[in-house]
Parts: sequence; structure tokens; C-alpha cells
Amino acid sequence: MALSSPGVEVNVIDESFYTPAAGATVPLIMVATAESKPNGSSTGTAAGTLKSNAGKVYLITSQRELTDSFGNPTFYTDASNNPLHGSELNEYGLQAAYSYLGVANRAYVVRADVDLGELSGSASSPAGPAVDGTYWFDTDDSNYGIFVWDKSAQKFTNVTPTIISSASDLVGVSGATYTGVKSSVGAVGDYAIVTWNTENKIWYKNSSNNWVQVGSEDESYFNNIGFDTATTWSATTWASSHATVIGSKSPGSLANGGAIIINGQTVTNSGGTVETLAQSINTKSRQLNMGVGAKVTTAGRLELYSDGTSKADGSSMDGGILVQIPRDGSGNATSTYAGPSVADTGDLGIVEGYYAGPALQISAHTKIPQWKSGDTVDIGATTYDAIRPNGSVWIKATDPNLGASWKLKLYSNATGLWTTVNAPIYNSAAEAIKAMDATGGTKISTGMLFIKANTTGSTDPLAQFKIYRRVTPSPTTATGGVNNPAFTAGTKEFTISETIAGNATPRTAQTVTFTGTTAEDMVAAISAEGLTNVLAEVTATGAVKISHKLGGEIILTEVAGNPLTTAGFVTTKPDNVYSAPADSGATIVISNWKPLVYTASAGAPSSTPEDGTLWYSTTLDEVDIMVHDGVTWRGYHNVNAGTEIIVSATQPTVQTDGTALVNGDIWVDSSASEVYGQNIYKWDGNNLEWVAVDVSDQTTEDGILFGDARYGYTGATGDTAADISEYLTSDYLDPDAPDPDLYPRGMLLWNTRRSGYNVKKFVKGHVDLNDNNGRNIRFQGSGTSYNGGTDESMASYKVDRWVGWNTTAEDGSGLFGRHAQRKTVVAAMKSEIDTNQDLRDEETRTFTLLSAPGYTEATSNLVNLNVDRGITGFVVADTPFRLGSTATELLNYGNNGSNALADGEKGFLTYDEYMATFYPSGFTTDVNGNNIVVPPSYMMLRTIALSDAVSYPWFAPAGTRRGGITNASSVGFIDGEGEFKAVALNEGVRDTMAQVKINPLTYITGSGLVNFGQFTRAKNASALDRINVARLVAYLRRQLTLLAKPFMFEPNDKITRDEIKQAAESLLLELVGQRALYDFLVVCDESNNTPARIDRSELYLDIAIEPVKAVEFIYIPLRLKNTGEIATLGAN
Repeated sequence: MALSSPGVEVNVIDESFYTPAAGATVPLIMVATAESKPNGSSTGTAAGTLKSNAGKVYLITSQRELTDSFGNPTFYTDASNNPLHGSELNEYGLQAAYSYLGVANRAYVVRADVDLGELSGSASSPAGPAVDGTYWFDTDDSNYGIFVWDKSAQKFTNVTPTIISSASDLVGVSGATYTGVKSSVGAVGDYAIVTWNTENKIWYKNSSNNWVQVGSEDESYFNNIGFDTATTWSATTWASSHATVIGSKSPGSLANGGAIIINGQTVTNSGGTVETLAQSINTKSRQLNMGVGAKVTTAGRLELYSDGTSKADGSSMDGGILVQIPRDGSGNATSTYAGPSVADTGDLGIVEGYYAGPALQISAHTKIPQWKSGDTVDIGATTYDAIRPNGSVWIKATDPNLGASWKLKLYSNATGLWTTVNAPIYNSAAEAIKAMDATGGTKISTGMLFIKANTTGSTDPLAQFKIYRRVTPSPTTATGGVNNPAFTAGTKEFTISETIAGNATPRTAQTVTFTGTTAEDMVAAISAEGLTNVLAEVTATGAVKISHKLGGEIILTEVAGNPLTTAGFVTTKPDNVYSAPADSGATIVISNWKPLVYTASAGAPSSTPEDGTLWYSTTLDEVDIMVHDGVTWRGYHNVNAGTEIIVSATQPTVQTDGTALVNGDIWVDSSASEVYGQNIYKWDGNNLEWVAVDVSDQTTEDGILFGDARYGYTGATGDTAADISEYLTSDYLDPDAPDPDLYPRGMLLWNTRRSGYNVKKFVKGHVDLNDNNGRNIRFQGSGTSYNGGTDESMASYKVDRWVGWNTTAEDGSGLFGRHAQRKTVVAAMKSEIDTNQDLRDEETRTFTLLSAPGYTEATSNLVNLNVDRGITGFVVADTPFRLGSTATELLNYGNNGSNALADGEKGFLTYDEYMATFYPSGFTTDVNGNNIVVPPSYMMLRTIALSDAVSYPWFAPAGTRRGGITNASSVGFIDGEGEFKAVALNEGVRDTMAQVKINPLTYITGSGLVNFGQFTRAKNASALDRINVARLVAYLRRQLTLLAKPFMFEPNDKITRDEIKQAAESLLLELVGQRALYDFLVVCDESNNTPARIDRSELYLDIAIEPVKAVEFIYIPLRLKNTGEIATLGAN
């Protein structure tokens, strides 16, 4: 602004433009890894491996940051820990980045959107993760705490039960219930837990080969007519499966008319044998409902059993048996069947006394059953030992010393992990509430679990368990399902009981009585009882609401007038209302504990795979081949009856059943996995020879098409793989099967959708049921003529499918094994490079090297990316791991002698002045110290970084000074056996490599491993056919761009032209001093900035450079002279 009065105004004009210094060498490294890997310290998930972060550009500054972001590089081994060299699952790019960051501090890393973990392979199709919030009862990881009593040893033995989870092992299955376990399951003496439903009953297989529920007792059998004539019988309850009294003698005969007293009842023998005595005992037991049974063993010994209802004192049901000797008024024995002591055991080998029946106890490890000698019981005025018989069971309900520990696990989608949830065992909800919260329930949070034992509520416990989950915190409330209930006139009565803080049993039930007919009357009656924790009220809608203020349980029982039913608590149960246990006598329970919904299994629950899930099928011997019959594709047997599809590593001479080969038999040679699917033969029955099928022929009747035909063998089972044999006689086709009209009669169709050893992708909704008016355009139904019939309705079809993914090569042949894996990974890698727009942002992301270690196929994509970025970088490419080291192999590969259609393992097609490729692969160790094979770029990225650190990009990273390889111990290739074969490239081989512009990595005596070449894959002979020059030019592109930007929008006049010229000359002059250029010339004046160009707002800065070339060929002529000649030459 001009001054209007005397003063001083200072203006600053910044003309100090300069070209910023170039940054250090920074590579872009494309990687493929498993998804959701743990980070390097295993403290969480590596963020860079999350699916949501695929394609994200990470600037990594250290090895630690790399492993935090992407986890440790994974290299696979076999079952014997031998390395799988060249595996398509190995994380070559990540290993290269890790090595590079060992000598540098900046690298851009991008992960392709492919999960190598999904490609690890399995024989069966994978499932998806469990639904968030799923509970899993891990039956394999659980302990059940079953201890069986040994009377003689006076100790318990822990037993592991069989897990029965299938209805096929059960009898009486109806809905979610069953009546027993099949006798064909297990062996006598086994225990089992049935996890098929939520009752979790524990069973025992007795000597009658019957499965009986542990703890079960029933006198019905001993009361049957006909039982009294039996001397042996089949026990159908647990109590009657274990002898309470066992005679030790086998008397051939007994005194006729002798007697024995059992539980106060005198039993007189109707004959003179053990058998007649057993019949007499059984008759008396049936007549008097004694609950005792007698049996004679095959050895002739008497055994007495209790069904659990026997009464040793004659009145109190204790399950025991009291054996007494009949005596006269003087106390003398009138029968010698039983004896008075162990010294005199009588005729039967039975000592007079009390015998406790089999017992089941469910208790904590601190409450050991009192079943040993010295543990007593009073029968009348007499005290006896309470020793339990063999087979009594203690279920130790707490974890210590092999006690019960049921593993309940909860799945979280957020973490992808199963978390164990504590689930203790208690005999009742009241016991659980007391143990979890002494205040009565207010501190029990939603989601807590407990396992309720003896779920029927029987006095004598049954071994069955139900898992409960806390669904809401306190209070516990239930509202009747009837608004304004109209109770019948007269007296209504029910009982109510509540849990009390600090008590393991509910309080004694109180009787609630009222005569009114309204909800208010019922509420008033409940309130009048003065219950400790129970409240009642009438809701705004007129319903009865009952609450436990601490969050405990309320037990209610109908007595008279059905008031609970009328109020809507019984018939249709509202929230928090459940039927009371069957043997409890109560009607309903109001509780915040709800039976848990869960999956019980040995393996973690799963779901339908996520859409897009990949699966590498490892099965070689499952092949579905169809054949064209002139109209459509048919099951192979339906056209060629009696034939076989034989998958074999050796040439078959007969069919698999030993019969003669049949014309049309197919042999798939599986001897070499590397070429699986390439060697297919048909048996010529006329000439008796195997004839090769041309796998690249998809046009003639002798050819074979590789394509998706079907996954299931019917539409209704279309998402499920059946046994491969089923497909031989099935003509079913999925609606997207190859159109048979396009192929000739006789052509084979290898169904890649169902056959194994390839990659498949799960696609939800793959089949559109509305397409073609809901009919299958490829299939007309079984038994049709396939010519003019009606397309089959798809109404019953499953819509999801596993579809073949990257299943064919460029020539139409099939891709199998690692080739299928590789194509899947390469496709994702190429897609990421081609579509990632962040990689094309050269303004904010500057990288000077580009590489996809291990993936030769991505070379052309990296070249195109470099072009998109203004050719400011240099591509470091690889050669295949399995490329042999002979001159012939290298020449054919470099010149694409196999006529490959794209860069890959068969040939190399890409030429570019800003790309170089290297050979061979390297041998080194991974972060775990295991031997691994790495691609050439792994070595060269680090070698270039080290070279640039001591020189400049325009110095060749080759030779013994700057081409030393420091991250590998050897170089070579992977042979046909999968082993690494070290090589040293001789001069002849190196000369051949020079012809095809592949740079050798080789061993130089005295210097070790070095890069001994610096050719680019330039299309033509020029200065750009050398790496140092190409990198110099890329460097100049970057620097000149930075130099010129400050002059944008400046006046297009001589001053500006002189300034930009001066800046360019300064830059180039510096490069002369840094041995990049011999000379240069810069022109920026009227000669190249004509008026026309100026009018178009254009400024031209023409630069000519003479780049310094690297010494590659040293010639040293050595001349031999006669004595004295050299001195003469020097004098002249």
C-alpha cells in the first residue's frame, strides 16, 4: 500500500526457492497374510490384518511397529515340523518388510484383501463364526466329577462318562425328550451323560445291559406278577442294578422250610434250594410292597436288591435292607440261613445286620459322603455301620481333585473369542442365590450362570442337571396374563414360599386364602401373609403382579379354586414364570433364572459361513465328472454303465473291486500333486490302453470342460455335499451349470464345484429362485427324457452354494492344489494394486521402490501403478521359486518360450525400463529361527536400501561394494520334491540371463552372496536398460516436479524462465558433483517458449543429461615384452 505521508514501508519478497532434498529410499511392499492375526506380542489382534483394513496404506517405521500392525510373518511347516518351502500360505511380503526395516526406518505396507488362513485347507467345508452371544457347553473340555464307590477298598474312583449328543443313540425320542439310551451303545459298567437335550442326565449301563439313570428307583418291577417266580431278572433302575446284600456261599441245598427275616418280615423258604428261597423272598416283597428283590447268581449265590423304596425299620423308606436271624423265645436261632458274625456267615454267607442301599450324593468336595466303616445309622434302638454297596455314586460338584467343572463359554463377535463363564453346581436356586449373594439376590448380575442338580426336585436325588442364566437383576417380578381376572365364588387357596437372604432353602410355604372374586382380593390376601420379600399389587391394566424385592425366587402351589390359573400365571406363563420341578409338588416358580439356551458339543458351535468365505478343499480322491449325452450333461454312470472314475497314483490295471477295466473308465493320475488334474485318461477297451485326455480342449468330443455344475446332487440338498458316489448316477445340474448347447456330445465335464483339491467360495443366495419363473433352466427332473420336458421347479431348492473359485488356467485346464491357492491370492493382489486409489496419491505418499514379494504375476500391475504415479519409482520384481537354474530353463522363461498369456510361473512377459527382475530365490530363517525360502525381492529390497545408505540411487546396487546380500545364506530354487536346491550361477548361465535381462544373485568367492547384475527389462537398448540410470531418471522426475511447483502461476516472462532454469542447473550441477551426470544442458528461453506456448500458459524447461554409466565390463590387455624393451619404450 502506497505511503501518503513521509515514512518507511518494508516489503519482503521471497525469492529463495530451492529444490527440497530428496527423501530416503522408501518402498511400497504389497503383502498377503492371514486375517485377524495376533499381534507380535500376542496381546491383541494385529489391526492391519483385520478385513476392514485390507487395502489400507500403512507407513511403518520399525520392525516392532510392523509386527504390531501385521503380526509375525508366518511360514508353514508339515506335521513333522519340516518347512513347506514355496507354500502359497507363507507370508513372503511381510517377511521382506521385516528384513527391510532392519536396515531402514520407513516402508509403506499394504495388505491385499485375501485371508491366507482360509486357504490353509480342510477336507470338509468350513463353517462361519458363532452368532454373537452364543453359549457353548464344551463337553470335551469339561469334567463331570463322577466318583464310584468301592466298598471293599473303602474309596472312590473317578470315571469319565461317554458323551452322548446324538438322537441316534437314544430311544423314545419325541421332540426334545427321550426315554433311554440304546443298549447297543457302550459296555457294561460304562457311565454316560446325554447332552442331546438340556436335561443332561447321567446314565449307567448295568449287568443286564440296560442303561439306567443314576439315582433312579422304582418299585414297580418288584411288584409285578410273575416276579415272584423269578430267580433272575433284568434291572431297569439304577437302585436295583447294584446288589445291597451279597451272599458269599453257594449252598447246593438249604434246610427245607428254613427262614430269614428281611426288614422285619419273616420269609419262609418254600423249598430246599437257594432258588426257592429267592422266589419266596420275591413273593413276600410283592405281596407287602417291601421294595426288595432277590436274585441267584450263576455261581449259585443269593443277592438281595433294594429298589430304593425299601424300609429297613419297616416304616421309614431308607433304601436299606436289615437281615435278621429267626430266633425262639430264648433267643436261639431257628434257622442258619444267615450267620451272626463274619466268623459264622451261615448257609448263605450273609451276616446278620443292616445293609445300606446304593446311594447318589451330589455335593461339594468338602462334603464327602459318610459311607465308610465307622459311619453309622440307627435302626430302631440298634446302631449299625452305614457302609454303602459297590456302585454308589458321589458327584463331586466343585472343581478340586477332578470334581465337576462344566465349561460354559460365551462367544463375542467383537473379539472373535470364546470366554469361559463360571457355572457352579447347586442343588437348588435358593442354594445358588445364597452362595452368590448373601444379601438375597440384589448383587447377582444379568448373565451369571449356575447348574441346577436334581432338576426334578425329588427327595432322593437324580443325576440330571440343567443350566440356568440370570436374565434380569433384582427385583423378580411376574405379571399375570389376565387383566381384571374374575375368580370363582367361594374359597380360593394356594401356597407361597420365598427365598430368604442367607438361607439355602426357601421358607416354609404359607397358605394364602381369600373368598373375593377380584384381583384386589388376591393381592390383599398375599399382602396379609406378611412375607419377608414378596410384594403384590394390581397393575394399571388390572392384572396381578407378584414381586420378590431382592431378586430371589417365589414358589407357588395351587390348592383350591385355581386362583393362580385364573390370574394368568399357569396356562400361558408370563415372563419369569416357569413350571415347578416335577417332583416338587409345586405348580409354578417365579424366578429371574431362566433355562439357558446353548449348544452342547465337543467342537465350538458355528453358523453358516459368511458370504465370500474361501475354502481350499484338500481332498484329491473326490472327483465328479459328467458327460454330454447329446442333449445335456449326465451323471457318468447314467451314460457309461459299469464304468468307474479311478483316482490313483499308479496306472490301474483293474477296477477298484478287482474286476476288469471297462471301456470308458476314467483314470485321474494323482501321483504328482504339482500337476494334479493335468493327467486324465480314458480306457480304450478296443485297444486295451489308457488314452490321455487333452485338458486344454474345450471344443471337441474328446475334450474336457472344467466348470461348476452342482454342489449337492439335488436342488433340495444343493448346499450340502453328498458322498461322491451319489453323483455318478445323478443328472441334477445347478441352474448356472455350463450350457450344454454350447458343447458336443461325448465331452466330459469336470465339476469343479463338488470335486476336491481346489478353492471354493461361499456365496449366499447364489441361486435366484425367481429366475426363469422359478424353474431350473438346466434340469428337467429325474427320470425325464431331457428333450422337451418341463424345467424342474426350484421351490424346494437351497439357495446358498460353494462355488468354484479361480478353478481354471488361461488355457481352460483346471487349476488344483497350490496353483488354485496361488491364483486366488494373486487375483486379490492384482486387484488391490489396480484399484487402490490411495496408492496413486503421489502428493502425500512418496515411495521410490515398488514390490510384491513372491508374486511375479503382479509385476505388470506394479508397472502400471508406477506409470499412474508419474514413473517416480522403480519396480523390484521376482522370478518363480521353482524356476530351474539351467541356461535353457532361464532362457525359455525370460523369452516366454512357453507362450504364457501373463507373467507367472511359466513365462515372463513384462518389459519396462523402470523394472528389474532377479534370480534365484534365497535361503534364510524367519523370526522363529526356522529355515525358509524367500523370493529374490526379499534380498534386493534390503540390498538396495544398504546401497543407497552409503551412496545414491544412481549408484548400481550391484557388485561386491554395494551389491552384497546380507539377509540370506544361500540362493537356489525349489525342486520337484519341494526341497531347496542351492546353486552357484556360472558365467555361462549369467551370460544367458543377461540376454533375457534377468539379474543374477550369486556367490562370489571372497565376497559371498552378491547381486551381480543391474539390467532393467527395457524394451530397447538405451541408457535406461540399467538400474542406476533408470533410478536416476525416476529421482529426477520427483525432484524436478518439486522444483517446478513454486513457479506455478508466476508471470510467464524472462525473469521466471531464468529463475527456473537457474534452479534446474543448480540441481543438475549438484548431481554432477555426486557422480550422477557427466554433463547437462538446460534451455528455458524464447527458443523453446514460443509466443504460442506462452499464450497457452505453458512453460517449457528442456533438459539434456549425460548420465554416468556403471562399470560392467573391465578389459585388461596384458602384453609380454622382451628384456629391456619396456625401458626402451619408457625412454622414448
